[in-house]
Amino acid sequence: MYALSIGALPILLQILMLGLTIVTFVLVYYLVQPWFSRRRQSQGANALDFSDTMIAQARPLIPSSEVALFNLLHLVSRDMFLVFAKIPLRTLVQVSVGDESARREFVKAIRSLTADFVLVHPGTMLPSKIIMVGASDPDNAQPNSAYTPMKVLCQEAGIELIAVEANRNYSAMELTEILGFKEDD
Repeated sequence: MYALSIGALPILLQILMLGLTIVTFVLVYYLVQPWFSRRRQSQGANALDFSDTMIAQARPLIPSSEVALFNLLHLVSRDMFLVFAKIPLRTLVQVSVGDESARREFVKAIRSLTADFVLVHPGTMLPSKIIMVGASDPDNAQPNSAYTPMKVLCQEAGIELIAVEANRNYSAMELTEILGFKEDD
């Protein structure tokens, strides 16, 4: 019979079809455009501008003065705990405060605190003991300024905080006693 052509349609219907086509293209553009812009931003963030004058080198996780203590900690506690080094305190505790501004202030105060060594229970993955190297002993009159808030926070969280001397060579038996491990553990 008759083949349908654009010329056979009334002008009003042609305008309506043109308008729907334009609206469809505009909608597709605004729906796809955020995806493309996010992709461009992520590609730009991944590319570092590393000039010829910059030098990157690996650095030790633990200072050389603490390596022997870390190895001894690992030896003494390997059957009971996982040993981690240089862990930010904010990753070890969860702080819940009713007032959001007080919580922000508290998190800001502990942001720079780092536990030298952490003994973590392998089953629960909860920190059990924090070992601070060179921190003042709780019995001393003048505690380290970073040690005091850490002590309060650890007491509240139920984590034992242990201070050891920085420049002392411990035997396995001495460290076992300091950590509170029994012979049969």
